[in-house]
Amino acid sequence: MAAAHAQQQPDVLVPAPQAAPPPMRYIPDALRAQLNAARDAKERTHLALAEADARLANAEQHTTAQQYDPAAAELGVYEAIITDSLTYLQGARNDGHTRDLIKLLEQTLYRQSSRIEAMRRNTPPQYAGNVRAAFNHARDTRSTALNAFYSTTVMREPPPDKNKPAPKGPPIEPAKMKPTDKP
Repeated sequence: MAAAHAQQQPDVLVPAPQAAPPPMRYIPDALRAQLNAARDAKERTHLALAEADARLANAEQHTTAQQYDPAAAELGVYEAIITDSLTYLQGARNDGHTRDLIKLLEQTLYRQSSRIEAMRRNTPPQYAGNVRAAFNHARDTRSTALNAFYSTTVMREPPPDKNKPAPKGPPIEPAKMKPTDKP
């Protein structure tokens, strides 16, 4: 009976391909020191976006060379940089300069999302999950940056200047203007 049972089982078990582990999201110490040494938010944001773009370019090169583990590692650093950049800007002053920098971050993420999607198409299924996760992370970070413009809880417009005189009366519609009121 044991011999019949042994004949029914396959001789060689082929394991199913497993997905690659997710990349670690971290900012290297040298880059962290450069970001912390930036003199203002503008310099820090430009440095972070340039480094994120460089990491994405490295990941694209590794993907083209079919080196998917180093590409995933570069994407992990990329994700950490954009998250850190948005977190820093959200904690900064609530003024027009910060809004401009958040808009710059959003536009950069918009441009980079198509590059990440192109990488995903050229990546085998075992590693495509990591690239898809990077795409989703960039998309979610971009959405958070956009919410800074349209949400009342993230950033607000400055209150109107109290020293500015109020208008003298309600605006007059052009159809109701008297001939003497016309310029």
